[in-house]
Amino acid sequence: MSGEASAEVASFEAKWSAAHPEFGLALAFARGPDRAAASAFACLVCEIEHAAFGIREAQPAAVKLQWWAEEFARAARGEARHPLTQALAERLASAPVPPLAWHDVVVGALAQRDPEPAADAAALFEGYDRLYSPLATIDAALFGADARAAAATLSATRALRDTAALVDVLRDGKLPLPLDLLARHRLARGDLASASAPREAALSEWLTTLSERLRSSTTREQPIGSLRGAMAGVNAIRAARAAASAAPLDTLRDLLARLSLPTTWAAWRAARRSRT
Repeated sequence: MSGEASAEVASFEAKWSAAHPEFGLALAFARGPDRAAASAFACLVCEIEHAAFGIREAQPAAVKLQWWAEEFARAARGEARHPLTQALAERLASAPVPPLAWHDVVVGALAQRDPEPAADAAALFEGYDRLYSPLATIDAALFGADARAAAATLSATRALRDTAALVDVLRDGKLPLPLDLLARHRLARGDLASASAPREAALSEWLTTLSERLRSSTTREQPIGSLRGAMAGVNAIRAARAAASAAPLDTLRDLLARLSLPTTWAAWRAARRSRT
């Protein structure tokens, strides 16, 4: 496959770059023959994430994920219909994905719809990993990525996004912070909807945890690390800057909507370090 993305894949790139500025930044770092396939896979992850987290109604989300389950089965047989799975067809033929991995992706995505509150950070990340570990397994099969590092990056990035959408996530019946963190700051679930000194302190502690996790996930070399490394690098800096702010939630939302020059520079450095 050529290193250039097709027009159809490019439309998905534009879609997700508009929603997530770091995605466009990561694509700017991607080079070489793996670029088109790596981009298609990254866009595919975004599509699955949208079905798991972005569609509020349960039935449409289930229908969407069922369609993807059928598409993954077709792709495994070399009969892909979607532009993203078609863009991965050559790679799938040369580097077969473990048979259960695609199934586990859909099961993991469905599990994100109604999760139980997490007792601690480890349990919270384990919940996200139900989706991101099989995605990382596929990443490893297709591109030789470090599956543990990929899963850690994706899980921490999703935790950061859910934290930024705190009020909406709470309204959907989910809790994006671990229970032990709330206990340390003497917060009840209902206290998170309104700004207060304990809430800001809890958010600052949580964002520091996420920043450290994102930084650690970029330390291992990855063949297509220019994509993941840039995205993790950007979000690690965003989380750290928000944690240091007097208004962590407002700062995080602002930072997620744009890319500052210092953030871009740091992300470039992270991408260079993670590229092989």
